[in-house]
Amino acid sequence: MADEDKESKTEEATSKKIEDSRAKGNVPKSAEVPGAAILFFASIYLLFFSGHLFQTIQKMMLYIFSFIGRDIDTTVYYTIFQTVLSTLLEALSPLFIMVVLLAVVTNVMQFGFLSVPIEFKFEKLNPVSGLKNIFSMKKLLEAFKLTAKLAIIFIVMVIIITLVWDDIIAMMDMNLGGTLGLIRSLTGYFIAAILLIIIIFAVIDYFFTRHYYFEGLKMTKQEVKEEHKQMEGDPQVKSRIRSIQMKMAMQRMLKDTEKADVVITNPTHYAVALAYHQDKQEAPIVISKGVDFLALKIKDIARNNDIPIIENPSLARSLYDQLEVDQQIPKEFYKAIAEIFSYIYELNSKK
Repeated sequence: MADEDKESKTEEATSKKIEDSRAKGNVPKSAEVPGAAILFFASIYLLFFSGHLFQTIQKMMLYIFSFIGRDIDTTVYYTIFQTVLSTLLEALSPLFIMVVLLAVVTNVMQFGFLSVPIEFKFEKLNPVSGLKNIFSMKKLLEAFKLTAKLAIIFIVMVIIITLVWDDIIAMMDMNLGGTLGLIRSLTGYFIAAILLIIIIFAVIDYFFTRHYYFEGLKMTKQEVKEEHKQMEGDPQVKSRIRSIQMKMAMQRMLKDTEKADVVITNPTHYAVALAYHQDKQEAPIVISKGVDFLALKIKDIARNNDIPIIENPSLARSLYDQLEVDQQIPKEFYKAIAEIFSYIYELNSKK
């Protein structure tokens, strides 16, 4: 039972898990949202800004009808085709541009910009894996959703056609202008009904997709622990790194002791090495310090390099407790340190 709880994915996905999934191109993307947005804004465009479009189509139809009863050769066919194609492209270009922009914007709003490198994976060519994907639960739900949507749209279209059937029959006796006007009205009814259905499905699909996506990213408690360990570092590794860093710092400190001007001791337990360069520093600085074994090591280095060792227990203890390596001597120690350096200078002058 404990193992089952341990392996159950009950924890919400961490930000790192989400970012890793995003880096692989796995994002919560609803295909219904772009379709609904495109249909909605295209409908708005057709209802309120399509005057020029319908006028262009009407002129194009009149142009085509003008060739009825005339002899048409290959050149005329080519001219008609070229004229119709250029006219449709010009009339529909705003709509095409809007569709492309909406497709980009709606996807960016769902999951932002992605920069995923294109990789060829041989496992995608495996027919067994392909069949598993086709019959996966997600694909079955997608198929059920599409079937339900098409069924509802078909039923609604049948109801609308039944309601406007008399108008459709009457359209046969109308002139071209009246026919286009009625087609425009009927198209508005059909689009409004389809739009309502698609928007409802898009909203449901958006929340379903996000829920399914984050459910799929859920982690076990052990996975969360492992991720935290990777991000923060293994405690044993961090301890080893700190140990190495301390050892390197100690070696550097002992090496710098060779440049000291004086070592102050208490005389056995504490040792503090000071250096002073009048042209570079306002006051002497601590270049190494230590207790017990390290203090003995500092004093050995001082003896080997003819560095004066001054016994001053209280001063050595105070310097060790209050100052760190590479820190300048504060003003309260100036008098005591000045006396020591004066004594050293006097020894050096006698030598």
